Amino acid sequence: MNTNKPLTLVQGQLSRSARIKNDVLRFLQYLWLVFVCLTVLIPILWMISASFTSGKLLSGVPLIPDIKKFSLEHYEYLFTYKSSSAAKYPDFIAAFLRSLSVAILNTISVVFFTTITGYVFSRFKFKGKKPILISFLLLQMFPSFMGMIALFMIFRTFGWLNKPLYLVFIYTAGSIPYNTFLIRGYMRSLPISIDEAALIDGASKTQVFFKIILPLSTPIIGFVAVNAFMAPWMDYMLPNQLLNMQNQTVAIFLYRLTDSFSTLYYNPLNFMAGALVLATPITIVQFYMQRFIVYGMASGAEKG
Repeated sequence: MNTNKPLTLVQGQLSRSARIKNDVLRFLQYLWLVFVCLTVLIPILWMISASFTSGKLLSGVPLIPDIKKFSLEHYEYLFTYKSSSAAKYPDFIAAFLRSLSVAILNTISVVFFTTITGYVFSRFKFKGKKPILISFLLLQMFPSFMGMIALFMIFRTFGWLNKPLYLVFIYTAGSIPYNTFLIRGYMRSLPISIDEAALIDGASKTQVFFKIILPLSTPIIGFVAVNAFMAPWMDYMLPNQLLNMQNQTVAIFLYRLTDSFSTLYYNPLNFMAGALVLATPITIVQFYMQRFIVYGMASGAEKG
């Protein structure tokens, strides 16, 4: 009598039930992914449709643009409207350029200071090193709005109010502690033997930093650069407190498009068009720098 048949039958039933279970789990996973994608994409599609729909009302805007109501009037407004005939650029373009200038300068400044600071803290021993690192951690515990009154007083004392480029000082100072820890942690993971070999070959410490450590630290520096660019790009709180309407950044300009008390700018559909234009640089940066972003997030999760 063959006793293997019942065992084979049971194994076949178990494997079949396991396959069914895996198929169901895979189906549920794909279903969840589809749901998440739709949750993200539907508002974006609706925003795109609204930006190409004529009028001022959000109600009745279809998910797919209606050919009969198709219009470029909102983009035309953004790129042509001037609240003052003496203005050199349209209001949206001027605000966009201010935000872009602040973001670029902040990126350069943050990358410069944090790479040098991170290198010093990762490779050198000096008195007061630990207290400084602890102070960096403590600074991260306080929300930025707690210092808003003090910042306003400082800007008024030095005559920096209504001057957008001076916002770079605040953004840079606020970015240094966190990004310094990121770069320090990454550079500490690089073997010290690399530095020693270069020094034995006659390289100076400056050459070691610029020719060896910096190229090897490109992933984390790219992540820091993306963060530094995005920080001021859509910031509302600081520009709203420290800049007037004539020197507004693009975040303030977009807010006025949705403010029903702002009769000069109010038009929610213009806001949709402006939001799409504003999202373009961030999308491009995220697309080309995504591998740095993922690597930087992973590095930030590691013990430094």
